[in-house]
Amino acid sequence: MRSFRLLATAFAAACGLVLTAVPAGAAPADDVQDLLHAWAAAGAPAGGGTLDSPEGRQLTEALDGTAAARPSVAAAAAAAYPSCHGTFPSNGVANITVQSSAAHGIPWVVKLTSANSRFGVVVLSAQIYANNRQANVYAPHTEPWNYNFHGPLPRKFQVVGGGTYTMPDGATVSFLFVWHSAAHPSEGGYAYLTCKYDI
Repeated sequence: MRSFRLLATAFAAACGLVLTAVPAGAAPADDVQDLLHAWAAAGAPAGGGTLDSPEGRQLTEALDGTAAARPSVAAAAAAAYPSCHGTFPSNGVANITVQSSAAHGIPWVVKLTSANSRFGVVVLSAQIYANNRQANVYAPHTEPWNYNFHGPLPRKFQVVGGGTYTMPDGATVSFLFVWHSAAHPSEGGYAYLTCKYDI
């Protein structure tokens, strides 16, 4: 959990909404992506929970880079992923709304449920991937728990580590949102969605 707080602090210290480098201690993309793909392949393309749940601890390990090695899940399972259109409940902790667009990529909104009201103010971070490329599009935001966190995944985006990428129709996209209480950083939750960009 300490590394996750350092990651959030490093993101928060970055200037602007677009980060220019991978922060120290950032999770290896493969660990987080592999976990999201494994959950989707197990029949849960969308979900969420608290950071102290077994899945939340597994996610924290992936974010910290301390996760045990696990087999990689082939992207071929993408055919079973839902389209990136609509609202996806995340096990009672949040709702993720996405809308694929040829012109705008995938605008998204994350609305935490009242199960998070005990946190008061939260710090929300996002990791977003398209076809195995991590988008460099969102810095953590500190807001009341009931804020409508929102942002874009442009069709053409800056990739973490350098370069740009343009999402093709049918791209596999994974969204991971992690939040923690500003007052009690060890408490928080997460929500995720893996879907197909259909335009």
